[in-house]
Amino acid sequence: MPPRFVNREEGEALRPLIGITCSLDHTDSASYKLNKDYVNAVSHTGGEALILPHTDEQGVRELIGTLDGIVLSGGDDIDPRHYDEQPHIALGKIEPDRDRFELHLARTAIRLGIPLLGICRGMQVLYVAMGGKLIQDIPSEVLGAIKHKQEAPKSYPSHQVTVEKNSKLSGMIGQGDVGVNSFHHQAVKEPMIDRFIVSARAPDGIIEAIEFSKEQFVLGVQWHPEAMFCESPAMIEIFAAFVAEAAARR
Repeated sequence: MPPRFVNREEGEALRPLIGITCSLDHTDSASYKLNKDYVNAVSHTGGEALILPHTDEQGVRELIGTLDGIVLSGGDDIDPRHYDEQPHIALGKIEPDRDRFELHLARTAIRLGIPLLGICRGMQVLYVAMGGKLIQDIPSEVLGAIKHKQEAPKSYPSHQVTVEKNSKLSGMIGQGDVGVNSFHHQAVKEPMIDRFIVSARAPDGIIEAIEFSKEQFVLGVQWHPEAMFCESPAMIEIFAAFVAEAAARR
């Protein structure tokens, strides 16, 4: 059953408030965009979704005090200047304002102990925010890489990952081989062992999930569980565990 909370002053049941980051709409620079699957997954597991606009540092300070958890959503590439590299020839679109906002948001949330779930680009944001670097283009940089940018329906598990036993992720979707969807050409490099542990890899060695080893809920997955849970029910457990952590913090 989804977690419920009582406002003692008003007597109303409240759900944990989950902020979800979004992209600029490249066809209309005056608009933001976010796939509804994120909102559906949060709502399905008992959270109340709030789409977060790109704001400045003061805006982050004001926003973050209202949130019980944050989802860093998928999207375009991260500008490699944030990890001290020059752009690879295969670098895709970047959103400078989104990079600045999300990196500051992630660092602030980690400092304050707010639960964080990073999805696809969001996992990479978590990593870069903590000082990590990215593989800028898997096909040209990783020998023997499998296809990580599928052309199948978004809910279809196009390749497997191996989930490490005793990881937090294994408690959500099980350990061993799990089928996932895949829509990325970038990936995190070997993790900083003092920051993250690897909780899943693809058959070619690409890191597919990272998490904090300590108690704080900070999890990144390279696939899109919000697009899979109708066909792959175990994937909703990622959101269920995240929303439960946000609920407990509230």
